Amino acid sequence: MSRTNKATYSNTSPRGYLSWSQLNMWEKDPNLYYQVYIEGLDQFRTKYLELGKRMATGLENGFDEERDPLFEMLIVFLPSYPKREFDMKAEFEGIPLVGKLDGWNEKTMTIGEYKTGKNWTQGMVNQSGQLTFYSFLVWLKYGKLPQHIFLHWARTDEDLEGNLKLTGEMKTFATERTMKDIILFSKRIKNAWLGICDLGKFAEPIIRQ
Repeated sequence: MSRTNKATYSNTSPRGYLSWSQLNMWEKDPNLYYQVYIEGLDQFRTKYLELGKRMATGLENGFDEERDPLFEMLIVFLPSYPKREFDMKAEFEGIPLVGKLDGWNEKTMTIGEYKTGKNWTQGMVNQSGQLTFYSFLVWLKYGKLPQHIFLHWARTDEDLEGNLKLTGEMKTFATERTMKDIILFSKRIKNAWLGICDLGKFAEPIIRQ
């Protein structure tokens, strides 16, 4: 499969590129994609997203703004990477792709992703489309697959009032992606891009308003 062959896909995407969040939303619910990327629906930020954002900020700054001991412990013990919140861009058959990697080490070709939540398993990590998307970007940009892929999980739970709290449990999962995974994933990218661009053509009058 060529990384440089350019197909004749017309770029009428609302964003002009394809990201993992777009791909994931399109595959799950094209109607929601339309509402968010065409109509401008402001997505509701859940407490899980807010907690993940707080952890990312703490890892970036080296401290938790609220000085929570559990957050401080995570910041100290979770692995760090030379590049954080790293924007990686590539092109596949004329399709612009963009990803934001939580952690990236170019020398060792290592992807690092941080996650919170109640439960992550090895099977979930092995099937993670997000990690496959990032691996696809690495392959396009560097001509080879990442050598290491890690997902670092900080477990969370809810207290009696429904507030989300860190439990202090941390676990790192290692996974890998093969050329077979890349080839299969490329079909998802092309199908999503064609659908999104078709939607973009239909919605152009709405976007210009």
